Amino acid sequence: MGKEKKSKLSRRITWRVIGIIVFFNVLIIGAIIVFTFIVSLLSGSSRGQYVTDGIAGNMETMMWVVKTVANNNRAEVEANLDSPEQVFDALERELRINKGLVSIFAAFEPDYFKSEGRWFEAYAYFADSMKIERRQIGSPKHDYFKSVWYEKALNLDLEDDGYLTDPYFDDSVGNGMYCNYVLPIFDRQGRKVGVFGAVLDISWLNESIHAIEKTVLKEVYSDSVSILKEGLKRNTLFSIQIIDSKGNRIAGSDSLDLSILKGEQAKVDDDLEMADLKGTYYYINSKHLNYTNWTLAVLQGFDMVFLYGEILAVVILLFMGVGGIVIFFFTGRSISHATKPLAFLSESAQEVAKGNFDTLLPTFEHNDEVTQLRDSFGIMQQSLKQYVEELKTSTAAKASIESELTIAHNIQMSMLPKTFPAFPNRKDIELYAELTPAKAVGGDLYDFFIHDERLFFCIGDVSGKGVPASLVMAVTRTLFRNIAVHTFSPSHIVQTMNMNVCEGNDNCMFVTLFVGVLDLQTGHLRYCNAGHDAPYILKEKGKVESGQSAAAALLACDSNLPIGIMSDGQYTEQEADMTSGDMLFLYTDGLTEAENSSHELFGEDRITDVIAAFDGSPQELIASMTGVVRQFVGDYEQSDDLTMLAIQYKK
Repeated sequence: MGKEKKSKLSRRITWRVIGIIVFFNVLIIGAIIVFTFIVSLLSGSSRGQYVTDGIAGNMETMMWVVKTVANNNRAEVEANLDSPEQVFDALERELRINKGLVSIFAAFEPDYFKSEGRWFEAYAYFADSMKIERRQIGSPKHDYFKSVWYEKALNLDLEDDGYLTDPYFDDSVGNGMYCNYVLPIFDRQGRKVGVFGAVLDISWLNESIHAIEKTVLKEVYSDSVSILKEGLKRNTLFSIQIIDSKGNRIAGSDSLDLSILKGEQAKVDDDLEMADLKGTYYYINSKHLNYTNWTLAVLQGFDMVFLYGEILAVVILLFMGVGGIVIFFFTGRSISHATKPLAFLSESAQEVAKGNFDTLLPTFEHNDEVTQLRDSFGIMQQSLKQYVEELKTSTAAKASIESELTIAHNIQMSMLPKTFPAFPNRKDIELYAELTPAKAVGGDLYDFFIHDERLFFCIGDVSGKGVPASLVMAVTRTLFRNIAVHTFSPSHIVQTMNMNVCEGNDNCMFVTLFVGVLDLQTGHLRYCNAGHDAPYILKEKGKVESGQSAAAALLACDSNLPIGIMSDGQYTEQEADMTSGDMLFLYTDGLTEAENSSHELFGEDRITDVIAAFDGSPQELIASMTGVVRQFVGDYEQSDDLTMLAIQYKK
């Protein structure tokens, strides 16, 4: 049995350690692989951006030259607008100077030269390397007024750049791809009279692009590495494309669908982005070419970008796998040997867990961490034994205290009137009270009795909570009963109680108190307030007197000190009259300061809302107020004693 436990313990620790090693190995391998692929991606992005910027720079330089040449040629034509022959001469002179152009032309507004009719487009071109020929190519069949290039050129202002047309194939001069750079022609009065155009041969773009592609592929891939040669066979790994504003290919391979680069997307310079072109994934760097509506795109196949990363990842996985097997073998053997002492200690710990605190612990030869653990466990064994003994003693003491508190609670509650209706034989008065302490015993109090056809009543709140407050509460309630039977003056009752509470009040405890005396024959109320919350007086529905703004209002109370603070304190007495149906509602601050889980206080506004909507008996008023408070507080712990007293006069 012991060997079986040791074996299970050893296996559990072994597999836990191996699991940790595997977890971190996987993290390390994953991080390395991600790093290699990120490096591959950044390398591909830099390569694509380098090629894109290089070609774009060359193209933009060429277009800047064309722009400069075209502006100069236009100026020459504008200086020779007196006759068609002068226009042809100007075109031929400029063409001889700028042999990089295939041809140049000047197309004029309808009937500009009366002798030439409605259409006149002077066209000069190289028939061979030396000979320049002239043509007037405007005609009803070649109605250039309807051409897009003519309309767009005429819409340009003098300070605007020219308009570069989309490429077109022309075999009338020489088989090749051409495009026109056009500008408006202005006469001496600054009026637009036609369009000047320079024709560019862009057939060389394909040859230049193919040369760049071969150079890049040669730099990236080594002919001596067979795996890279195989990668080249899988798909076209590197391609340079130029497309026009309609998505038509100007230069590059015909095997790719570049429709994704049409429209507005083609006009935004992009970093490396992946796109699916008919089932093959490419990473694309694109750039809008200035002075044109063309987009240059450099496409790199997935294999080209990530092949180095794939090879490196396989090599890393191979070495890490072999290393992991070796680590697991030696780790298992080492852990098995190291956990033997722990198995013995585990058996002893199980005996201690069963309550056998005198179980002997094993001893070990080596003074290592396991021996230190054994010593610490021995100390814990003795501490646990001592703690259990102390816990038994403290549990018994706590049970005794709780029993005593329960008895104290019952005694305290028995001191207060709690039988309702309080005066079942009387029809002129109805009242109800309720006290809920925050702890087993509390410091709130209320009391009432009838003497000589007068209702004597009070409500109070002792500072603090718990046992000390309950003792002061008992003294205060006793003083009220003893003093009130000898006087009808609430102020005299409060003042006498204050003098008695102040005597020997070493703990400086005080009591907020409201004392009232209601004459049941006349409804005349005399009262004295000692720092307590002013009560509400509720008028019966339908009996709100003239000049009153509501059916309920706070009873006017002077600001007197709570009793127990100053033995010579003076207390004023106030009076009010109650009519049949009027009700007094008295409460302690446990109502206004009731707190919910959001630390919001119940407050006087909510008390006013409940009273304003109320119409019923004193018991119903307190029940309604209790329900609203409980709903507001929810499951939050009660923070203070809560006492309410409602008195209705029914003469």
